[in-house]
Amino acid sequence: MVKSLDFFRMPLRKGEEGMHEQLHSPAGKFLRHAIFGMSDGLVSTLTMLAGSVGASLDKQIILIVGLITMLAGAISMALGTYISTKSQVEFYRREVKKESEDLKRLPQVEKDHVRDIYKAKGFKGRELDLIVHRLTSNRSVWLDVLVSEELGLSKGKMENAFTASFVMFFAFIFGSFIPLSSFVFVPVTFAMKMAMISSLAMLFLAGAGKTHFTGRNWVKSGGEMVFVAALATLVSFYTGYLISQFVPYLV
Repeated sequence: MVKSLDFFRMPLRKGEEGMHEQLHSPAGKFLRHAIFGMSDGLVSTLTMLAGSVGASLDKQIILIVGLITMLAGAISMALGTYISTKSQVEFYRREVKKESEDLKRLPQVEKDHVRDIYKAKGFKGRELDLIVHRLTSNRSVWLDVLVSEELGLSKGKMENAFTASFVMFFAFIFGSFIPLSSFVFVPVTFAMKMAMISSLAMLFLAGAGKTHFTGRNWVKSGGEMVFVAALATLVSFYTGYLISQFVPYLV
């Protein structure tokens, strides 16, 4: 009797198994939140600082606005991550419950669903009969097939909502502090330059790190992150400058 769906999966080539496990491990999932949270915190704070400098705000004001941006952004991202992750888990559980109830009420219909699924994959004749018999002989495996193949849901993709939001919160704080720290320790005349250098360097590393999940070329991924952030910073700087020129006429 088949105990899992691994019986029907193609074996991974040499060297792929370790990468596959890393991508789908709990640590890998939370590393993804850490990289994306850090990047978001860094870019949002860097662009805010650029706009503030462009508007010629005092260093004290810039720091206050920067801290507010950092904390508000971290809370917002953490809550958003918590709600979306929790909703995903709740949706998965509801669908599994509904499918389990259908399995009890209409076993023959659900068995036909399994047959249709693997028939569409190219199995037929005695081979198809064997697959259907083996999968439907174990109710747990049968339910897994219906959930993953029919509904397209995977338990392995579910995450702990609290942990994911916790990681996102502190990753955002860390990312925000990188450009903001320049305005704490460096005179304001050089602070923006230092913030740009440190932030773009970290963004390049973050972009390269993302290739662990995307499979892209690390140089291109890192360069793309730097280009987008530099463009956003430039636009924010001149936006702040232009707004500062018009505000006196509005008050």
